Amino acid sequence: MPTRHLLLLLALPLAVLAAHAEPPARTPIRHVVVVVGENVSFDALFGTYVPPKGETIRNLLSEGLVRADGSPGPAYGRAIQHRQKNRNGQWSVDLVRGAPYARLPQPSLAGVFNAKTLEGYEPDPDPRFASMFARGPFQITHHAAYGTDFGLETGDPVHRFFQMWQQTGGSNADLTRYTWVATTAGRGPDSPGITPEHIGQGAEVMGFLSMAGGDAPTFRALAERYALSDNYHQSFQGGTTANFLALATGDAARYELNGQPVTPPLRQIDDPTPQPGTENFYTRDGGHGGAYARCDDSTAPGVAAIRRHLASLKRDPNCAPRTYYLLNNQEPPFLPDGTPDVARPSHLLYPPQTNPEIGTALTTAGIGWAWYSGGRDGKDLTDDPLYAGAARLARERLPNADAAALAEATATLAREMIYNNSGDPLVSFPRVIHGPDRAKLLNMDAFHAAIADGSLPSVSFVVPKNVDSGHPGYSVTARYEAFVKDLVARFEANPTLFASTAIVITTDEGGGYFDSGWIQTVDFFGDGPRIPLIVVSPYARRGHVDHIYQDHASVLKFIEYNWNLPPLSQRSRDRLPNPLPSKDPYRPANQPAIGDLTTLFDFGGAKPAR
Repeated sequence: MPTRHLLLLLALPLAVLAAHAEPPARTPIRHVVVVVGENVSFDALFGTYVPPKGETIRNLLSEGLVRADGSPGPAYGRAIQHRQKNRNGQWSVDLVRGAPYARLPQPSLAGVFNAKTLEGYEPDPDPRFASMFARGPFQITHHAAYGTDFGLETGDPVHRFFQMWQQTGGSNADLTRYTWVATTAGRGPDSPGITPEHIGQGAEVMGFLSMAGGDAPTFRALAERYALSDNYHQSFQGGTTANFLALATGDAARYELNGQPVTPPLRQIDDPTPQPGTENFYTRDGGHGGAYARCDDSTAPGVAAIRRHLASLKRDPNCAPRTYYLLNNQEPPFLPDGTPDVARPSHLLYPPQTNPEIGTALTTAGIGWAWYSGGRDGKDLTDDPLYAGAARLARERLPNADAAALAEATATLAREMIYNNSGDPLVSFPRVIHGPDRAKLLNMDAFHAAIADGSLPSVSFVVPKNVDSGHPGYSVTARYEAFVKDLVARFEANPTLFASTAIVITTDEGGGYFDSGWIQTVDFFGDGPRIPLIVVSPYARRGHVDHIYQDHASVLKFIEYNWNLPPLSQRSRDRLPNPLPSKDPYRPANQPAIGDLTTLFDFGGAKPAR
């Protein structure tokens, strides 16, 4: 190096030098890529997976709940669904079990949207399941084909906070509650057209795919070749918004103004108290209405029952004083370009957030990162086939609008169909969306280019377009599988990059689908049911099924472990210890405890999986 260059470097402030030299990684992993699809539980995808010789698994098949052909197994009785009853007419975690269902209600078309025709369906019974006779888990592909074609979409099970607490009872010790809760709480009183008489939900919650029957061959092949967890959980009881925020923060979003907690409008405060004359139809609940709860208030509807459950386990609720936390889906407060979004009755916004988050933590440490969202902006949005459909809808709805108004309406409609705004949580943080780090919020075209030219940052979060996400209703698991297959192939085609990469493949949450796995009650917010997690890496333990307890905070913990970073905050889940072994490998001896994913890897010099 010429002397003058060396002198210039010595004259630079240390902070500037640090920004150009990332800290070394603790492991051979130099690139962590976190891929997040949507809405499938572990059993709904891996329920009949048979692992390689020498490995064990807990799923529908191994537990005897079903047979390899999808028919009831010898222990099916544990999963037969029963009618339930709330105690004393109040919303309850501890339900009273009633009579078993002689036959499950016919699954519905709730939320089904055909992206080819842009046609939505009313939540009426799905005729493909008219002949279904089941009392517990049933194989979806006995009735609806597995594939990527439009028109194969099935109904979307409900999956909100208080509803999932009722279904699981916190621990999932009683597997008989899922259907009753889904078909009495339904799609929620704040959903248009939903009433106690027209609940908009059948037994779609009990469906599963069958790997033993040939479903999801790519996911099965990846599990056999790399590493799978059968004890990875959504962090939050409930849906997409809360779980993506948990993935980014290890924490829950708050209703706040200028960083200080304030009280939401009454309409947005959740109240699961059953309406008079109904079994379990909540008073306020859902993304169009009730979405927040003050969980330090032990007298608040729903909160009291959960706090009693937590007290019985001697668990800290982790609820700050006078703070309302977001429980159900709302939209981020900003658009991808940083301008404020506009709230409307069917599109409520949660406030700008100030919690510590992984993006700023990585930037502060000098570690490169990006959050890639399909259809976020640019040609990734406008070149999508659905964009033309959005333009047609805009013209139909605004026949007298000028060109500028049509363009704005088209962009709004297209983003709603294509871009998963709830899966882009860092747009809700002013320090990110209004600062230099906004340049790290990118689209899928940028992700593909970064793989091709070798500019991939150290940490990448990757969220597919809605139609590729696997979300029931407007996508199918096979389309998420195709997305993952293409992504993995791009890395495997670049051996130099792949040699230092760990691809973590999961979903945001289980979508309300039945799962048989035990759940660790960590705090007021969860955990929730198991969801799939596969680690694809030359250092993954080939064919291994890992039983260590993990949730979305485990992704944060692995990033922090790999680059020697501290937890995000004193209340975020990544502060919890790693599990200590007990007689049951699925249950930490030192609850609450969350793993850091390292047990899915072998960094001891093992040859890369091929």
